[in-house]
Amino acid sequence: MSCSLPSCTLLILLSLVCSPVIPFVSSLSFNTSSFDTKGANILLEGVAKIKYSSVDLTSKYDSPFFPFQVGRIQYSKPIDIWDSVTGKQADFSTRFSVTIDTYNSTEYSDGIAFFLAPVGFPVPPNSAGGFLGLFNWSTYDEPRNQIVMVEFDTYANQEYDRQTQHIGINNNSLRSLKYTPWNAGSHSGKAADVIVTYNSTSKDLNVSWSFDDKPISLDNKTSSLSCQIDLAKVLPEAVAIGFSASYGPIGVRHNINSWEFTSNLDVVGRPSVDPLKKGVRKKYEFRALTHIDKEILALPLQFSYQELLVATNGFANNQRLGQGGSSQVYKGFLNRLDRLVAIKRIFAESKHSEKLFTNEVKILSRMIHRNLVQFIGWCQEQGEFLLVYEYMPNGSLDNHLFGTRKSLPWDVRYKIASGLALALDYLHEDLEQCVLHRDIKAANILLDTNFNTKLGDFGVAKLIDPRFKTQTTDVVGTFRYLAPEYLSEGKVTKESDMFSFGVVALEIARGRRTYQEGEYHVPLDKWVWQLSLAGNMLEAVDETLGSSFDRKEIERLMMVGLWCVHPDPKMRPKAGQVVRFLQLEVPVPEFPRGTYEAPTSYPPSALRMESSFSTQEISSFLLDRSWLLKPSNNTC
Repeated sequence: MSCSLPSCTLLILLSLVCSPVIPFVSSLSFNTSSFDTKGANILLEGVAKIKYSSVDLTSKYDSPFFPFQVGRIQYSKPIDIWDSVTGKQADFSTRFSVTIDTYNSTEYSDGIAFFLAPVGFPVPPNSAGGFLGLFNWSTYDEPRNQIVMVEFDTYANQEYDRQTQHIGINNNSLRSLKYTPWNAGSHSGKAADVIVTYNSTSKDLNVSWSFDDKPISLDNKTSSLSCQIDLAKVLPEAVAIGFSASYGPIGVRHNINSWEFTSNLDVVGRPSVDPLKKGVRKKYEFRALTHIDKEILALPLQFSYQELLVATNGFANNQRLGQGGSSQVYKGFLNRLDRLVAIKRIFAESKHSEKLFTNEVKILSRMIHRNLVQFIGWCQEQGEFLLVYEYMPNGSLDNHLFGTRKSLPWDVRYKIASGLALALDYLHEDLEQCVLHRDIKAANILLDTNFNTKLGDFGVAKLIDPRFKTQTTDVVGTFRYLAPEYLSEGKVTKESDMFSFGVVALEIARGRRTYQEGEYHVPLDKWVWQLSLAGNMLEAVDETLGSSFDRKEIERLMMVGLWCVHPDPKMRPKAGQVVRFLQLEVPVPEFPRGTYEAPTSYPPSALRMESSFSTQEISSFLLDRSWLLKPSNNTC
């Protein structure tokens, strides 16, 4: 693969704020006439593989054959398509050769698409068939998808798309804005030469194509489509580009034979703010962001303090959504974006305020995932540390399970648990550096309009070098949700996050906190395990559900929860395994029936706490887990 990418250093946010305006060119050009397995800049997902110098996204003759498969290829680096500071957009063009082989069958499906989507956008669950590996039943017509694509659709899915096979241009939906009918069978096995261009001035997205081995030219008759889309209003500043293909019950071969891409965008640094004109400020106001490194994928928006003050009616009490140990969260309306937002106001007097602020900006700027709260921007001004997120109209999970909001039906609870597992799988496995959340709890699981999971609050999250499975650190997070080995030794791992997931999973099934005064004076996991041993696990189900739940699903969730709180970290499942368990793809192993012996005490020196918990209280918590099982040879 031949690729030319100019070397650009992403300036840290402080220099963007405090330095003169500095333009730099974020351009990209690559040309791949053939693919090989050593192509470092190409990522394969799903069933996609490189075969005979082309990318075989899907194939009928994979052995063994499985129906409903997805294959995807994407360029490994983010592509800048617009700049929020200047409002400028990139012009780009891409040219590729694609072959769709129906194997001369009259029955085939479903198609292939060239797409632009948020960086890190995963293959959604249940997205094969007509969803082309980019949508599913929950998201196919969701305006906030942030996906633009050109599709070669080979099957008429009349429920959500056009009533014929077609080539189309789509904006945040499976239903094409502009399309023209075509017949994949008549072009089966023939390579199509396709060019997609975007003109940032006219906002025109154009696609042209030809078959029969005749390249596109002015002298060669081609087919074409054009549609006006302002990409800056649809997509984030940096996007992933690639191809996604899928089929349903009948296999079809979708091949990318070659691919070239060119774009150019002048990105301008933010204008400086002279602190002397605003009066004397504390040094830490401009020091916090110096620690944010140059690996940020897409710079978030910068807001003025006055703008956020107006948005929240002066941080009025009636706008307050909640409060934690280090911050308050307010509902606000930003005129600039014409949308509701949630604004986190970190307590400036806290000795950790600068660290929390910097850490959250640094980590959230790397990540885009449908099960993470969308980070919009930040403000550091007048001694304030402020973070802006998308607004979650259905609040947090704990308000529904333990608070005043309406109790959730079972199907919604199960969807929330599955979404949390998907979020953790993304954080742990899909990023260049593993992200450990370290504060998984119901209060940090937010819910959008459709009750989709949105994991939030990354103030104490930690980036981990994937070469090291364990790191010792100060203990932070929420007591009763923390893994025993993390509390006693300060060892932070993926498994400690999974312990917290297990606690939340059991809370979702039972509808009460893991520790509660009064009748429930034992840990929730201990109580559920005792019921399981007695063969009465369903007695743990939240009474408010009545009989309106799926027995297999709720037993599965509780068993997964028990595995995740296993005292031996090595026995806990990975997030990806939990996803497969909850999607009913594989059975959950039976829990071994040994006896776990907890140590009788922990030395005070082992408890490096940033909280107010006493050594006696923590040791009591650890000893309270002596009911759990001795590690066995079984693995989960």
